[in-house]
Amino acid sequence: MRRLGSILLLMLSILTCCKCLAKIDLKSTKPLVIPQDTVTPRITSEDVAKIIPTDIKKDETTSSMMTRIADRTFNAWFNSSTVKNSAVGRMAEKTQEKLKTDVVVAGAKPEDTTHKFSFRIEAFQALAKIEYTGWMKAVVDYDAKVSQTNVEVKEKVFQNKDLVLSHKKNSEQGLSMIGLAWSW
Repeated sequence: MRRLGSILLLMLSILTCCKCLAKIDLKSTKPLVIPQDTVTPRITSEDVAKIIPTDIKKDETTSSMMTRIADRTFNAWFNSSTVKNSAVGRMAEKTQEKLKTDVVVAGAKPEDTTHKFSFRIEAFQALAKIEYTGWMKAVVDYDAKVSQTNVEVKEKVFQNKDLVLSHKKNSEQGLSMIGLAWSW
């Protein structure tokens, strides 16, 4: 115990009595300037909300959740300005544009109904969509990620009101609805 006390006393005296051997003139020393990091991207809560789904279902599996997170991550990355302005991003945009087609069938007379069919395939989002306008408005879309088909038919019944018939079908259930939509 006596030995430990003498060692501590020796170390304390060395630390307090030693003179600093570095010859630095503090008056002429320039202040240390630490540069601000503008290169490392900042992750905000909005960025996290774009990636992590907030609509988690009780019976959702881990595999399904991981697939959704991966899909949202890829979409956020692919939609970033860095990727969109790259050669790969421009090529993907051109490919997406080539997968869109509109077919217009005009009536024989100007007062006849014009029928328009729009075909869209969004390969990177695994979506296919067909739209029809003419006698009515109709949309059929298929989402391959969740294996779901949606069909919607709208018919104008009054000047600002549409009758809407819709049907959604996936591997678990089918849901048919009828409604009245107002446009303001």
